[in-house]
Formats: sequence, structure tokens, C-alpha cells
Amino acid sequence: MSTIELNANQLYAVKESHNLAMLSSATAAASLLNASIWITDPSASVSRIMDYIYADLSPSVFVKVTYTGEKDGSAVLIFKADDAQLMLNQLMGMPLEINPDFTFDEINTSAFNEVINQMMTSYFTEISTLTGYTVVTTEAEVIPNSANQNLFVLMGLNPDDSICAVTSSFRIDNAVNSKFATVISAELAEIIAEKTAERFPMPEEPAAPVPDFSSSPEENNPFDTTGSEDNGSVFDITPEESAFGAALDQPSAFSGLAEQNRSFTSFQNTLNDEQLRNLQLIMNVPLELSIEIGSTQKRVDEILSFSYGTVIELDSLADAPVNVIVNGHLIAKGDVVVVDDYFAVRITEIVKSDLLDTLSTKE
Repeated sequence: MSTIELNANQLYAVKESHNLAMLSSATAAASLLNASIWITDPSASVSRIMDYIYADLSPSVFVKVTYTGEKDGSAVLIFKADDAQLMLNQLMGMPLEINPDFTFDEINTSAFNEVINQMMTSYFTEISTLTGYTVVTTEAEVIPNSANQNLFVLMGLNPDDSICAVTSSFRIDNAVNSKFATVISAELAEIIAEKTAERFPMPEEPAAPVPDFSSSPEENNPFDTTGSEDNGSVFDITPEESAFGAALDQPSAFSGLAEQNRSFTSFQNTLNDEQLRNLQLIMNVPLELSIEIGSTQKRVDEILSFSYGTVIELDSLADAPVNVIVNGHLIAKGDVVVVDDYFAVRITEIVKSDLLDTLSTKE
């Protein structure tokens, strides 16, 4: 196997494919651990296997997973030893504590194998679906003393061969909040990238951030002309800047909400003190807010056939905005982001809604 390099677009496709496959893995493992599992924030890199560093996962536990089919090879999962112990404690209903005397005896090894087998069977099933390549896993093998193992020997590679490592964050209820790595051959990663590049195109570069002028206007404001001999020079507008200014004068996605806010403020000004107090009571009424990523229709027999690991395709594209629903009413659209390891939604569009009209007018 020769040295293989992947460009940014290929790495992005591998990362997104891995993320989708790991969603299936998390679902499969959740049933065994009787806990909710989140696997997020993947990052992919390619290097020579002898140059790959995983010191942040040390002391480590290796789990070797051999796969066969149209493409044969081995993958290695790298966990922190403490995280593996906590996963086993969760599996066996034991206290979620680190025991320094813990060892991977026959029982612990067998139990951890079962968790990884469930995860990787679902993982490679999804990879097979995405790529069209038949990839079937065999029994996982736990190697607890990873410090005494050469990764390239374990994977059947040469020291100069290329590997692709995908590091993901994962959380298991209150048991684990950490990271782990999935190491596959660069050859398999190249196949995944080739087969999924169209499905997972790399997004365009985001627009440059707007400068923050709040901390020190005198230092940060580019339009501050204090001490300038030519005060008018900073206001020489190019045609492009003029066009940009004209665009700013156009109604934005939030103009409807702004108009409603002005209407509501005007409405408040017409109320007496008692009415304002009554209005404040209404303002404290909680509303159910939910986020909809998509929907689909299934027949009754299809729903009855659902099981752990079943993938349900929705009618929304992976990069499509999600819907913000309040009491059954669509009020906004937004993009999914992650804030402190939790999912969140950044509002990008306010949708004209009867609910907002009801909240902002007398009727």
C-alpha cells in the first residue's frame, strides 16, 4: 500500500460519512448501555501511521475490528482506558467511578467486545449503504495494553503506509464525556470520499466576521477620523460599496419581526397600569418550542419493522435549515449549531405566522 493523501474536500466527505455512520452506532450501543449516547464533532486527518499521535487518549485501550467483503482490512478504535471502564460500569449497572485496580479480565473483555461489535456492525452497514461497497465486520478484539502494541502491526500495515484518523466527541448520559478515535486505512478513506463526495460537498467558506467596535470605538472604528488631516477620505465610496449600502437598505429576513415589535410597543403604550400588569402575567406563560429537522411518511408495516439501528430518511437535505415550531406554529428557520456540547439553533429567518400576529396585536 502506497502513501495516500486526501484533499480538504475528500476529508470533509469522510468526516460527514463517519458522522452519519456513527449515529447508527450510537443507536445500537444505546440499547446495550441503557443510556443516551451522543457522538459529535468529528475531525479527520491523514498521516503516515508511524507519525500518528494519540497522546490525548493515553493511557489507551485499542479495539481491533476486522472487516471483509469487497474491501478487506482492519480498523482500530482508540479509547481512553478510564472511559472504557466507565462504559463497562454503565453496562453492568455498577457505580460510575474509576477503579485504579480495574483490569480487562475475561468477563470485562467479553462485555466490551459486545458493545463494540454492536457499534461497528451498524457503522460498517451504514458505510456500505453510503458507498455501495459490501463491508462486513468480524469479531472485535480488545487490546488493553495498547502501549505495548504497534498500531501498524495491529492493522497489518507498513510504518510508511497512510491512515485516516477520525476523532469524535462522545457523551453517555452522565457516565462519559470524552473523545475517541477511529483509525482506518487511507485506502478505505479514499473510497469513502470518492463515493460520497457528491452527497457531502464541502461548504463554501463563511463570510468574514463583522468587526466588533464595542470595546474601544476610538481604536476599532475604521470610520473614526480623529486626528486625521483628510477627514473625508474614509468616506470615498466605491461603486461596490455603494451597491452594498443599497443592499443594506432592503428589507431583511427579520423585517417582519421588527415591524411586529414596533406594533407591539405601540400597543403597550395604549394600556393603563392595570392592563400592563395583566399583560405581564400573560408574558410569563410558557410556550412549547420544538425544532423539526424533517419529516417523512411510512406505512404501518414499515413502522412495525423498525428496530435498533434502523435509519429513517427524512425529506430534508443535510444542510437544509431546520424549522422552529412554537405550539404547533412555524415561526422561524435556522441552522443547527453546538454550544457547550449541546445542540442549539441559530435563527436565520423569521416566518410570517398567525401565532406572532396573535401575540403582538390586541386580537
